[in-house]
Amino acid sequence: MKKWTALLMALVMTVMCAAALAEEEVIESLVNPEAVKMFSSEWVDGFASVKIYAEGSHWIVWITSADGATEWEYNCQYDEKQKALVSWDDDINTKTEITVNEEGSEIGRKEVYNNGKAVFSLNGEGKLIWTDEKENAGEGLAFQRIGWFQGVWVAGDAIESRCELNCFWDVEQPAEGEIYSGYKIEITKYDGEACLIWVYSCDYDAETNTLKSLLGSKEHAEKEGDPIVTDYEDGAAEFSMDDEGCVRWNDLKENAGEGLQFSPTNG
Repeated sequence: MKKWTALLMALVMTVMCAAALAEEEVIESLVNPEAVKMFSSEWVDGFASVKIYAEGSHWIVWITSADGATEWEYNCQYDEKQKALVSWDDDINTKTEITVNEEGSEIGRKEVYNNGKAVFSLNGEGKLIWTDEKENAGEGLAFQRIGWFQGVWVAGDAIESRCELNCFWDVEQPAEGEIYSGYKIEITKYDGEACLIWVYSCDYDAETNTLKSLLGSKEHAEKEGDPIVTDYEDGAAEFSMDDEGCVRWNDLKENAGEGLQFSPTNG
């Protein structure tokens, strides 16, 4: 009897271990390093912006139209054969219409459908292609990777020495010439009563996940209410992310970012 009990327990443990290994393999296939390197990022196009990130054992793809009036959300898994993110057949693949008031604040949401279906892949140029199998909303779009730099980042706790970095994707369309698109970074640092301001226009390097700027300026005011004085307009800098997910500022002009580690905020 003891022998049969031991054999039964061994069988149970074997099944449990096999199930655990199978689950690990599924999770690994969904969030493996190849998939992270390929897809985890914000992506932009003139029509919309896309955020793709791993959540547990699956992937979330969140798309927002340029005017903020429409959102799509997909629950996906990574298909290693296709080298693509493929939506699951569930009720999380939604399209939502958003209503805003005159001030631009959201006042209502209406779910259009919850049975969307899509595939997300990369083309030969490394741009994200959205194949919307529900209504072909992604036709003709190719999204550019821009990393995870957008947002407000803060270094330092004390108000008198607080340093804030505001990073956003900027699109400029001058009356003449080519359209510029890239990151704009504004850094404000308080040094006692003085206020220092750096402004950079940056390009995103997807290979190194860094922002690089050869065009930057610095201004300052001795105290609140004083006139703003331009210190220089030939600044240069690089911005990177460390292992803790914080932004590092390498100021190539005067090393003003030395020792600063910018953490994300809800701003």
